[in-house]
Amino acid sequence: METISFDHAGLVKLYQQGYFDADAYLDKQTLLLVWDCHDLGLKNCRSLILDTKRGIIISDKETTRLVNQFIKQQPVGLLLPRALVGSFAKKTPCLPYVWGKILLVPLSGYTRHATSWVRLDHVYYDYFSDPDHITFIFDHDDKTRYVLPINKKTYLSNLKTTTTIYYRLHQIIHEINADFSLDFPNDHSLCNLENQLDTLSLTSFLDDYLTMIITLIYRESGITSASEVKLIKDRLKQRYDRL
Repeated sequence: METISFDHAGLVKLYQQGYFDADAYLDKQTLLLVWDCHDLGLKNCRSLILDTKRGIIISDKETTRLVNQFIKQQPVGLLLPRALVGSFAKKTPCLPYVWGKILLVPLSGYTRHATSWVRLDHVYYDYFSDPDHITFIFDHDDKTRYVLPINKKTYLSNLKTTTTIYYRLHQIIHEINADFSLDFPNDHSLCNLENQLDTLSLTSFLDDYLTMIITLIYRESGITSASEVKLIKDRLKQRYDRL
């Protein structure tokens, strides 16, 4: 089995094997890992992306920027994970991005600054060889293991946060499925009505829902204009819907 180490020498070797992409991004289907390289002193390399199809990508964007760009393209941002975490954590821990099958997990104890991230849903097997190194084997290639220097205690804390959010999201989905039958009535009039309605995306639904909540909260304070509500909503999303 081939072993790829993410120590300094191993990262330099990966850098030499990779290619620079000025428009680098995190693909929600093929991303495995994005590693923080801003302090290595490598030319045009603040981040190193490991991708199942595109290979090793070198980016001059910091990991925080790459992750925020990734989150912005998804149907939900970090508002929902923040709300779920707030129900069980006294102090906000590092926030992973959890939605559907996507589990994008930070590997350090902070996320507002550049850090490394792993797609946990693509991890086939992992184990700690010691408290400072974890080994990942990804589902696309069981003949290669990646040895990463990370703190075990911090990683396990982030893993606990991720699994809690994942569990609670699926609990909510289960309750929704129990209350709303997925079998549409066999009624032609209802079917015709459905065809006449515009398709409502999840993004626009959550956006409208947030606007409604803000309108209700601030109505008593005299803030009723659409422009003021939009300004509040945009500021909330800008502050809490990303890292």
